[in-house]
Amino acid sequence: MKDNPAIVTGYRRPTHSYSKTIASLGYLHNESVNIWSHLLGAITFVIVAPISYFKIIGLLDAIQWTDVAVFYAFLAGAIICLSMSASFHTFCCHSEAVSSQWNRCDYVGIVFLIVGSFYPAIFYGFYCHKTWQIMYISLISIFGAATIFVVMRPKFRSPQFRWVRSGLFLAMGLSGLFPIVHGIVLYGFAMAQRAVALNYMFCMGAAYVIGALIYGSRVPECFFPGKFDHFAASHQIFHICVLIGCAIHFFGVTKAMTFWHQANHSCDIPLETLKSMFVN
Repeated sequence: MKDNPAIVTGYRRPTHSYSKTIASLGYLHNESVNIWSHLLGAITFVIVAPISYFKIIGLLDAIQWTDVAVFYAFLAGAIICLSMSASFHTFCCHSEAVSSQWNRCDYVGIVFLIVGSFYPAIFYGFYCHKTWQIMYISLISIFGAATIFVVMRPKFRSPQFRWVRSGLFLAMGLSGLFPIVHGIVLYGFAMAQRAVALNYMFCMGAAYVIGALIYGSRVPECFFPGKFDHFAASHQIFHICVLIGCAIHFFGVTKAMTFWHQANHSCDIPLETLKSMFVN
């Protein structure tokens, strides 16, 4: 199924068979990098999920079920996104109807990743401010549900809506600037860097934004049609950026979780006292 005129070769013929489509995993084509990058990423996060509990979460004091819930909400979002992406790129040569169905699943997976990434960031960003915590989590959940409604429309997957797709997902991601700025005002920049692993959040956001812009602009293949059919095309670079963003966020969430469960960092300590610990 061709929607990028700058990708000239390497297409699979429609198979009209799931078994034949799966068999295409065994040879090189222009979807190979897209498939394997996110398939291996999904498998990695599935393996990381139980290990994280015993190596990170289980070793921290005073861990609550809410800590576990938001941590695994992110991991679930990452696994769903990467799995749906790998599935779409695998089955997009089955038939037009099947490709359309999996394409919508792919978009829904992106929403799950974005919303799942917000949950721990907001949870730890407003760890001692439950009202703000609930409000921001509710808002991003509603935003995510509305986005799923939009991306399920058949018209949304057409090539002319490429920038609309990029813009919508960027808007979801950039909406995180509001709670980030709020958190900085609340805690001060120095403490926010530790309390919500702010540097990790910025790096994660940069990875996603760069990936989305490359995906939307179709760089570099738009300048050299046919030269990036199998490797280093914009969609493949976008996939790598997503993996990098997921990895950065994983480490950022563990940093924030560790911060709030250290003995001298808790909601029992007045906020001004906490903030003073991070002022030189």
